[in-house]
Amino acid sequence: MRRRARTDATVILEGPRTLSEALAAGIEPSVVVTAESALGSLPVRDVLGRLTPGVEVMVLTDQAFQSVAPAVSPQPMLALTDKPQAVVPVSMARDDLALVLVGVSDPGNTGTIIRTAEACAACCVVVAGGADPWAPKAVRASAGSVLRVPVVGAEDAGAALTALREAGASIVAADSREGEAHDSGVLVGQGPVALVLGSESHGLDNSILAPADIRVRIGMAGDTESLNVAMAATILAFEYRRRP
Repeated sequence: MRRRARTDATVILEGPRTLSEALAAGIEPSVVVTAESALGSLPVRDVLGRLTPGVEVMVLTDQAFQSVAPAVSPQPMLALTDKPQAVVPVSMARDDLALVLVGVSDPGNTGTIIRTAEACAACCVVVAGGADPWAPKAVRASAGSVLRVPVVGAEDAGAALTALREAGASIVAADSREGEAHDSGVLVGQGPVALVLGSESHGLDNSILAPADIRVRIGMAGDTESLNVAMAATILAFEYRRRP
């Protein structure tokens, strides 16, 4: 299977576990490819037994499977499925949380943040630029959460934040240099929030920081300038979920 462009309407899922989670989420593949040597594997047999009759199943020799798999050490099963579609909510409830990623470039971080989003019961994750949340590494890092959390692709971060504000959210921007301490209570009881995180190396541009309702920072000791963006997202999201 060739590497797919970000704009493709389909996505490659790797491994029987991920495919099993997709089936549980109601996502049906159009094509499933497995290595010949994996046919005796219980997880592979379980997935194959749950497919509907219309799904095309291809069994390849191990060498042929290695040649089409996107990873160097691939899982023994691949699937092609339609990419789930999601949009920015038009209205947010009082305790809703949206995570907005602006230029987060590492797919591992993107996937981990989506995993955090599910753990914090976020209503959606908005991805504006940066890594493709459906890249194989991002899907793996999400541990299946990308199949269950609405993930919205946004071409323009400013327009996405405007839509979230119109839906009722306060815009909270992570800023490692300025802003209120994350554990000062500023995030607790805020009502619906869109938590915005920037790229690993540069953070958020002033065009995003300036119109934010709140800037928040995580205080750190020593000479550390900032945390890994996925770690910061987790700390801030769970702080938001803390109740007074």
